[in-house]
Amino acid sequence: MIRSAEKYIASVLSGETVVSATTRLTFERHNADLKVAPENGWYFDKKAVARVFDFCTLLKHSPDKRSWVPFLPEPWQAAAIYIIFGWMKRDGSRRFKYAYIELPKKNGKSTYAAILSNYLLFFDGEEEAEVYHAATVEKQAHICFDKAKRMIEKSPSLAKRAKVLTNNVSIQVTGSKMEPLGRDSESMEGINPSGAVIDEYHVFTWKNNFVFENIQSATVNRRQPLVVIITTSGRDKDLPCYEYRNLCIEILKGIKHQDDTFALIFTIDDTDDWKDPAAWKKANPNWGISVLPDRFEDEFKGAINSKTKEVNFKTKNLNLWVDAPTVWIPDDKWLACTHGLTFEDLKGQPCYAGLDLASHVDINALALFFPDIKGHPALRMYFWIPEDKTKEKEDRVDYAYWAKQGHINVTPGSIIDIEQQSEDLLAALKGYKVEGFAYDPYMAHHGIIQNLQKGGFPVKRLDPYAQSLKNMSAPTKEFERIVTSAQLEHFGNPVLRWMLRNTVILTDTNENIKPDKKRSREKIDGIVAAITAIGEHITLTTGEGEYKEIYKDHSLRMV
Repeated sequence: MIRSAEKYIASVLSGETVVSATTRLTFERHNADLKVAPENGWYFDKKAVARVFDFCTLLKHSPDKRSWVPFLPEPWQAAAIYIIFGWMKRDGSRRFKYAYIELPKKNGKSTYAAILSNYLLFFDGEEEAEVYHAATVEKQAHICFDKAKRMIEKSPSLAKRAKVLTNNVSIQVTGSKMEPLGRDSESMEGINPSGAVIDEYHVFTWKNNFVFENIQSATVNRRQPLVVIITTSGRDKDLPCYEYRNLCIEILKGIKHQDDTFALIFTIDDTDDWKDPAAWKKANPNWGISVLPDRFEDEFKGAINSKTKEVNFKTKNLNLWVDAPTVWIPDDKWLACTHGLTFEDLKGQPCYAGLDLASHVDINALALFFPDIKGHPALRMYFWIPEDKTKEKEDRVDYAYWAKQGHINVTPGSIIDIEQQSEDLLAALKGYKVEGFAYDPYMAHHGIIQNLQKGGFPVKRLDPYAQSLKNMSAPTKEFERIVTSAQLEHFGNPVLRWMLRNTVILTDTNENIKPDKKRSREKIDGIVAAITAIGEHITLTTGEGEYKEIYKDHSLRMV
């Protein structure tokens, strides 16, 4: 098996085995580490690797779901084991404490995770070992745990050493145990993990990420803990997994240094055509083994005929992180819209406001659009939600975290405090030269507009702006233009970034477009507010690039 691992690594580096540039980084890093190991206090121990491979021969699995046979790692699996368990620190302990493995479905992910957890339970040399299969909830954690447990039951040399129960596997001789763990588990506190498997990390929200964080902090007293994070890609780049994935890529590229973290990501290259069968093999290391070409082709045909299935095919079969069903503006275009401007640059500058009011129990948004700040259009955003909304999990984002960072204003209770929001609005508007304030008259019954008038905001600058397809089309196209051309400055607002990725566009036969709240998968209120603000600007000015005011004083106009 050592030879299989070394041969695979060599074939990737030589180009004989074709993988993505991201996948290749893992093996380039390993090769580079071999050259600098002594000066970093590391050494590579093939005997430690052999110990893991010897354990694999004791375990049985059922690849065909009919018979149980000894586990023989595929070359890529052997290579990962080789690197994870071979690297040692000067004191003889294992170098890697974390192993992030991301690959498409049907590539033996659960089986592989079960093998590793069983090794950590039986053969890692840890007295009173504690190994956990962790997921968002205990029921999900049981999937991988039950597979590991079943392997033990079907492997005689291991079964006789262990006591196997529904929620626990224990080894009396070493005082060791393995259990499933979720945020709803009774045993969340007081754990002392020597090993863990984090299953399907892509579904973890910031609210339940404490399961992972608790495991991380609880390993501090272990000499060589190993936490294996194994997952497919997901659809939400605001969740912890995508952030962790990006960290891993930066580690592999040498941008950031974290010597205790191993990462292996199977996917296709950015330049690959997702419809090209040659690219499919890059992302699927078990191609022709557990990933059957005929079945894969069938799923591809379904993806061709359905946008929803296309997203699922890209995420689950090619391990691509994909946004909304129809991505309006790619995330990389959005990330390019930072130009070093600060909020100080906006003070006293002319701008146009757009207010999007939802229900009293939902998120409300104000956008201030500045047409020209040092050569760039800019958006400053304000959001409000009721406190109870920060405790919900329906939207799958951590509103409380964003509130703590200052990106969201929270009002007490279960509904938005209109008085507080009105005060916040008036305070925000005072710092700028607001030329016009557009709002949707359909939701004007909230009392916000009346409070703005009472607070002294000029009535002649309050403009009803219906969110019809005809009204919203031009500013939507302008928003798209300034983002895709990287002209906009959005100050890195994470709430607006999340909402952009949620946005699905409605188009009519005349190619009029606007954000479609009904079809968008999550909240898009900030995007609607931003487009409304741009619409207000377009309404009050004319020209391309050189803006000329056409309305100076008005109290009513039709749009």
